[in-house]
Amino acid sequence: VVPCAGMRAVGTRVLLGWLAVIGPIASTGAWIVAGLAQDEYSPRRGYIEDLAALDAQHPWIVITGFLLVGVGTVALGVGLAGAVKGRSATVGSILVAIAGIGFIVAGLARRDCYSQLDACADRYDAGDMSWHWQTHEWAGLVAVLALAVAPLVYARAFRGDESWRDLRAYSIITGVVGLVLLVLLFTNVPESWGGVLQRVLITVLLLWVAVLGARLIRLSRVRPRESAI
Repeated sequence: VVPCAGMRAVGTRVLLGWLAVIGPIASTGAWIVAGLAQDEYSPRRGYIEDLAALDAQHPWIVITGFLLVGVGTVALGVGLAGAVKGRSATVGSILVAIAGIGFIVAGLARRDCYSQLDACADRYDAGDMSWHWQTHEWAGLVAVLALAVAPLVYARAFRGDESWRDLRAYSIITGVVGLVLLVLLFTNVPESWGGVLQRVLITVLLLWVAVLGARLIRLSRVRPRESAI
């Protein structure tokens, strides 16, 4: 019989896994719905955070999405901390948790205005940004960078764990693609396609979060049965 403490640990890990799956789905749905509800908004040019700006029509939708994906990402980091062994896994869990906290901070620290408006763009170019806008920029960058590096770190940890080894190549691809897209987003991408590139980047990274969350759920349900007497 599996001890009660073990059952509680399994239940907690399953919950953490579900949060990691639900967060990315909720976040993606939030920016899709908010984009459709926002007047004069182009998802090709406009960034996701523009939908949560102080002058957005329905900012609560995307703010909620930021908070849910932040909680889900932190949950994944906590869940993986006990599911994957090794120093690399510990570093990876910390990076994932940092990414989640970054998403939460970015969701609460809102931009002042829709960046694609001329007046807002001029304000940005002049460096006339509020403290919460600057906080959002830095928190978002930290979150995305941490979440792009984490798959590469976990790929090393997965190499020695049979339960996760099949996700090693996927994690490497996710990390490399994420870093390339992040560099393009801040350098060579045409401004008119910034919104599309950002959405592709976020989708690639959050899909990895959801996939690992699903694996965490499956392993948490299988291992107690294997250890039962």
